[in-house]
Amino acid sequence: MPAPECIDEVFLALGRFIRLRDRGIHTSFRSPEGEVETAAYRGLFVLKHGPMRASELAAAMAADPSTTSRHVAKLVSEGFVRREPDPADGRAFRLILTDEGHVRVRELGARRRQVVGEMVADWSDEEFDTFSALLTRFVDAVEDRIDPCSEKGEAR
Repeated sequence: MPAPECIDEVFLALGRFIRLRDRGIHTSFRSPEGEVETAAYRGLFVLKHGPMRASELAAAMAADPSTTSRHVAKLVSEGFVRREPDPADGRAFRLILTDEGHVRVRELGARRRQVVGEMVADWSDEEFDTFSALLTRFVDAVEDRIDPCSEKGEAR
């Protein structure tokens, strides 16, 4: 087991990261479509894997269903997502990325890869590969502890 002070340092770093991430998520930016909350776009990255109900999207993102509903409404109004009747239950709807939604996912993905690439530009490929593997392993362990029945990597 790591030394207690090393574990404390990890918690300090994680706390800083969470505060910074929350600040980024709870902000908005201007786009050609108007003011957009960054949190709304998280759903696009989940929906790129296929259609799902809003409740499934909220669960995959570990988000409040009412917040997810508000974000979905924004994404639908912007033309990035459409609602279709669920073939398994005509009373329910599935959310599906539109062609514009797929384009936006590609654009946003490229932008976030650029930004992260700039932040770690002085890291070697080996250092980044190690970081990625260890971070994924750590998150998997946390997920197993908190929600042992969940599937790995649900929220993207």
